[in-house]
Amino acid sequence: MNYWNEFITFTPVGINDLPDAAGIGEEVAFTVDGNLTIRDVTQPETFNVVAAAVSDTELRGTAAATISREAYGLRITRVPLVANVEKEVELTIDFVAHAG
Repeated sequence: MNYWNEFITFTPVGINDLPDAAGIGEEVAFTVDGNLTIRDVTQPETFNVVAAAVSDTELRGTAAATISREAYGLRITRVPLVANVEKEVELTIDFVAHAG
């Protein structure tokens, strides 16, 4: 049985509270709803995003969501003298998008 999973996927289905316009260097906050898949389990999740255009062709930002490990069947074996992993974990994605 494979306990390691190299990839997870997030498929966006909606963007909320995105402003109509923003200037270069102006941070905007919005949310992205979608389906997160980890280990063949898919759950709806919402990422909170903060982003800013750094030029006419580049956007940089961070997206974060707090998920429940149990919802995805992710179990961590308890081992004496090893740090504990919380039931809820934060997924954070730093991204750069280029036009073109």
